[in-house]
Amino acid sequence: MSELGDRIRRARGLAGMNQTAMATAVGVSRGAATQWEGGDTEPTPANLRKIAEVTTVSYEWLATGIGEPRDAAPTARRADTFRPVITPGSELVSRDEMLPIYAAAMGGSGHLIVTFDPVQRVKMPSILEGVMNAYGILITGESMEPEFRPGDMALINPHLQPMRDETHVFYDHPPDGEAEAMVKRLVGWTDEKWKLRQFNPALDFDEDKADWPTCHRVVGKYNRR
Repeated sequence: MSELGDRIRRARGLAGMNQTAMATAVGVSRGAATQWEGGDTEPTPANLRKIAEVTTVSYEWLATGIGEPRDAAPTARRADTFRPVITPGSELVSRDEMLPIYAAAMGGSGHLIVTFDPVQRVKMPSILEGVMNAYGILITGESMEPEFRPGDMALINPHLQPMRDETHVFYDHPPDGEAEAMVKRLVGWTDEKWKLRQFNPALDFDEDKADWPTCHRVVGKYNRR
């Protein structure tokens, strides 16, 4: 990987984008973004400036490596500070009294394939009342036992910020139609990595934010019946 390709990939990770999202924002194909990050080709100056704009990094740093990706705050900023996305209050209010439950199938490497067509609807739990787009997932697999067993329903608030020592569901792109996902305990994070934990077998590991840009917090569960 070239130094420029590495900076492009880092910029994408800082913005919480996967390659498809960045390529779409810049106006090129995902293949072009892959070639840039791999050092096979380089973006034109105009596209390089677009990359800096959509990922909100310094153009000088992206083009030359000089300086920092983003301006430092007046006071020291912790490397693991999460940049929240502000959701308008009008989008957090729901009149729907039923919670959609989505099914999951096992994917590669223990991941889940979640299809966003409700397989059933259940009574809205009090913890999610008034939360727009709240949902549940039927858990498949045993990697989070004993917290979640196959058949349990994970209850999810998609608007909460990530929180250490809480379980979250991570997606390879914003949920739409079908997405690859994983349900893991969030131990911590940096600008580029999620630090995750599973319970069965016990394992701590890191995943790139660029590969798993969407993170929704699990706030409870319905036990399997």
